[in-house]
Amino acid sequence: MGKRKSANLCVNVLSTLSHVELLEYDLLEGRFLHLDSEEFLIDPTTRDFLDTGERFKQVIKRLYERNRIPLKTPTNIVVPSFFTRQFQVPESILAEELPIVLTSEAERFYVFKKIDPVIGHYTLNNGEVLYTAYPKHAIDTVKKNFMDLKIPLVSIDCNYTAALRGLLAMGVIQNEVTSRLKWGFLIISDFYLFLSVLEGQHYEKISEIPLPLQNTDEATLLLEIRNDFQQFYEYEVLNRLVIINNSMKIYSPPLVDSIGFQGPTDVFDQNDGTLASRGAKDAPFPCTLDAIGGALIKAFEEIPPLELNDGSLLAMLEDEKHKTLVSYGLIALGVILFIGQLGISSLLDMFAGQEQAKSDQIQASINAVVSTMSIIPDVKQKLFIKKCVVENYKLNNLLIKIDQNLPQDAWFTKITLNTQPDMKAIVTSLKGGTLNADSLNAYVGLINNEIKDLPLTPNVIPKEEENQRYFEFTLSNGSDKTDQTGAAP
Repeated sequence: MGKRKSANLCVNVLSTLSHVELLEYDLLEGRFLHLDSEEFLIDPTTRDFLDTGERFKQVIKRLYERNRIPLKTPTNIVVPSFFTRQFQVPESILAEELPIVLTSEAERFYVFKKIDPVIGHYTLNNGEVLYTAYPKHAIDTVKKNFMDLKIPLVSIDCNYTAALRGLLAMGVIQNEVTSRLKWGFLIISDFYLFLSVLEGQHYEKISEIPLPLQNTDEATLLLEIRNDFQQFYEYEVLNRLVIINNSMKIYSPPLVDSIGFQGPTDVFDQNDGTLASRGAKDAPFPCTLDAIGGALIKAFEEIPPLELNDGSLLAMLEDEKHKTLVSYGLIALGVILFIGQLGISSLLDMFAGQEQAKSDQIQASINAVVSTMSIIPDVKQKLFIKKCVVENYKLNNLLIKIDQNLPQDAWFTKITLNTQPDMKAIVTSLKGGTLNADSLNAYVGLINNEIKDLPLTPNVIPKEEENQRYFEFTLSNGSDKTDQTGAAP
């Protein structure tokens, strides 16, 4: 009984619209209890079932029974986006009026001329609203089948927010979240291309573009994707790019080559050859990021769902007791341990914070010992001089890398340094210009790899002088109270 209370369950409709995936995750033990899936086809245009609702009900029931999960278990559902947009809300609109306004906004588009939408939304940091609209009859059909099985629905989320939550749970974007860095997130399926820019875990801007895959050859399609990518990210300097490939027709290597992003890139292929939930042997991934994020909605409340459930089937949960069962550390550690068993060594960076804490404890012990050595007057002075020499040596090597790796079409106008109380000199900002903003992406990634404790965040402004277009950039970590300032040669 205890394990069941600490478990979170998600049923995910895969973005291929060909399978239903089940994931159960134990919050106390930090491990996956069940991973499974079964084929069920859904129409990409209307989201109607291509088989009967009765068969969908049988599929869901088999998934629960096969994994010995009681039908009364509260469940989160994730569905792939049908129509997602960003909307600037007029100042005169009250909060209680927003759902009606968003429904009217969605109904302006052709896809909702003949069908009613159900809306899920939340407000972004810039005041705009991210909303998703889904055919109401399709959501109602799903809910009715779960109600017939007496399965209580907690939430119905969109895959864009669920996948983001999955990345956060696995520690993939830990550096971006802690340092509030700007990064790009691309999701592709056989039906759409989703492009977005985030700061930390917060969406800043998005674009969802339908893909005409049926009558388009791969080369033409990749060219269209490249154009869409370059237009969307034209003035953005990103710390990294994360790609989730749900397509059964577009392969990741030519996709990455086509878009031409020069910075660090992580690719997650989600298909029957890479997912344990789909029965793949030696699978690199346990299940989709969508399912992980769907199961952990309550654990990562800083990424709210684009909620499509009106609450009519909401289970009466003991919410406060549920929250006490989980901590951030248990979730992240449990997921990483599982992924690590499957051979994804890149996620082991999650342990860096723990090692840093150990290092800090050791340093504190050293400081305590040194402070008691007042009987030897020159001890602190010698340690002080040694530390200065070591830190200056490290800074010199860093400045050499900063200069040698600067793109050929870029230049510095100012480099700012700051000396901390522990005598460690750090780079707080780099200012300059470049003829090509894209060339900064790889450069920022390289420099931040050297300055892991205080990474630099880019800010780029387009400029034009005497018909010459260029970009003025500032790479800063926000510590601009400087003790030393040097102009670039």
